[in-house]
Amino acid sequence: MSSLVQLDFSGNQLEGRLGSEFARWPQDAFAGNAGLCGSPLRGCRGGGYAQSALHSASIALVSAAVTLAVVLLIIVLALTAARRRGRRSGEVNCTAFSSSLGSSNRQLVVKGSARREFRWEAIMEATANLSDQFAVGSGGSGTVYRAELPTGETVAVKRIAHMDSDVLLHDKSFTREVKILGRVRHRHLVKLLGFVTSHDGGMLVYEFMENGSLYDWLHGGAAGGDRKKRVLSWDARLQVAAGLAQGVEYLHHDCVPRIVHRDIKSSNVLLDGDMEAHLGDFGLAKAVAENRQAGGGGKDCTESASCFAGSYGYIAPECAYSLKATERSDVYSMGIVLMELVTGLTPTDKTFGGDMDMVRWVQSRIDAPLPAREQVFDPALKPLAPREETPMSELLEVALRCTRTAPGERPTARQVSDLLLHISLDYYQTGEHKR
Repeated sequence: MSSLVQLDFSGNQLEGRLGSEFARWPQDAFAGNAGLCGSPLRGCRGGGYAQSALHSASIALVSAAVTLAVVLLIIVLALTAARRRGRRSGEVNCTAFSSSLGSSNRQLVVKGSARREFRWEAIMEATANLSDQFAVGSGGSGTVYRAELPTGETVAVKRIAHMDSDVLLHDKSFTREVKILGRVRHRHLVKLLGFVTSHDGGMLVYEFMENGSLYDWLHGGAAGGDRKKRVLSWDARLQVAAGLAQGVEYLHHDCVPRIVHRDIKSSNVLLDGDMEAHLGDFGLAKAVAENRQAGGGGKDCTESASCFAGSYGYIAPECAYSLKATERSDVYSMGIVLMELVTGLTPTDKTFGGDMDMVRWVQSRIDAPLPAREQVFDPALKPLAPREETPMSELLEVALRCTRTAPGERPTARQVSDLLLHISLDYYQTGEHKR
């Protein structure tokens, strides 16, 4: 290389440090090679080639870091979405659609893990056109029928009373309410599976509860076609009380939006095959009231007590002057049901006489000497086991707190649930009872 006089390296995009033998060469010979350094060009800082290599390595490292960060972000987002789906696994989506019979029949089907469709004709066939022989209960909002569908599934069908079928077919507010109720899932709430309408009216489809209602067990009901009471043990009653409180707690504290039941009573507390309590008809009173208004079938809710719903004997005192249903009025109604569990009496029993209601009667017996105090316990539970009287009295104390006249003095549903949990734990931990 030292024998060469001149060689033109310009424009080749070369990189690196020039050796000392090029010190006397003209700079023009190396033009267009930004990566070169050393005499006769600019001096090298820490070594031209090494610097270039380090620069390239830095770029590669930054690119790898950015790529890794993006991948990690995608993984985190995927895990978050999976977790949310897991939390919502008990929830459902609702969809309204027209059946093949046209707009005169519409189904609002609640879809969970498996899609179930309910047709008006199939339900009518399964119940012999809603024959009384398939009726399993009735109330202010309608009659409930047992229906075994062609699929083999047994469901409970509630025929909604006093509802305009034309409004049902087009009322968006009612559809919205049913969709909200259909999303609610809790082990102590009856599942709403779907809603079907025709020109003849509307029917709500629920999961079927094998053991009927708490009212049937305490006071005699539709089971077996007779009106005989069935024996409900204290253990079962305490389990029902705890389950009811947990169901109401979920409606008031965990649902978004919160749901006020408006009609808690023993006939709306249904029992499954394991005698677990499931609260039914939650939120239905509001949907029915709004539908009646939309159809012109009633006055505005500020003018008509019928919009509040509720059942005689279970309605909180403040509802006499305020028609607004609240969580506290629900707690009052729940307190009445708790009293039913201990006393075995209905809230309108003749035992109370004309000048006393259930709450005042229970309070008077609790404050009385021992012989009179024992009158408050259901005779069907006697003779009481040694450790049963204490939790029964404690349950009545909770019921009395729930039914205080001033709404603000009543506990919340969550507080009631906690109190009943403690009563249950204390009872079962004694080890001196027989389940």
